[in-house]
Amino acid sequence: MSKAKSKSKQSPVPPAADSHELIRVRGARVNNLKDVSLEIPKRRLTAFTGVSGSGKSSLVFSTIAAESQRLINETYSTFVQGFMPTMARPDVDVLEGLTTAIIVDQERMGGDGRSTVGTATDANAMLRILFSRLGKPHIGSPNAYSFNVPSVSAKGVITVERGGKTVTKAATFNRLGGMCPRCRSTTST
Repeated sequence: MSKAKSKSKQSPVPPAADSHELIRVRGARVNNLKDVSLEIPKRRLTAFTGVSGSGKSSLVFSTIAAESQRLINETYSTFVQGFMPTMARPDVDVLEGLTTAIIVDQERMGGDGRSTVGTATDANAMLRILFSRLGKPHIGSPNAYSFNVPSVSAKGVITVERGGKTVTKAATFNRLGGMCPRCRSTTST
């Protein structure tokens, strides 16, 4: 049997992102939930949809997020815990695989139109750090200082004064940079 045929019979190796863990919820009975069980993949964007009153908020906010917050609060010193509200464990049989959660309420975050989930949770700052460490910056030529500014050429006379002597010379000035050659050729036509 050839190597190509033997390889095709092997199961494909899943991508690294698919080898994640799960958040397991078994027997959730918070608010209008009636013994709900599910598994949620970690490191994935998960959306909960459904009709009004189906239990989306009860599952996400009152069960998963509440337990995550309660576990975080337990890590603080007793002194600090004294200033925090005490949170009861949600009515659920099993809730495992939880990590730190960022909880964004469903209400408007503020009057400022620039208030977003990213600014409220500091996710913007985390993304900046991530991109600064993983990104590969590309900078054009040293003369490419701005975008959509065509190159400039000029001819004229320059007067230079040195040591009490004045010298006048004809000169040509070139300012390179601005548009890339492809953009420059499309705007000049």
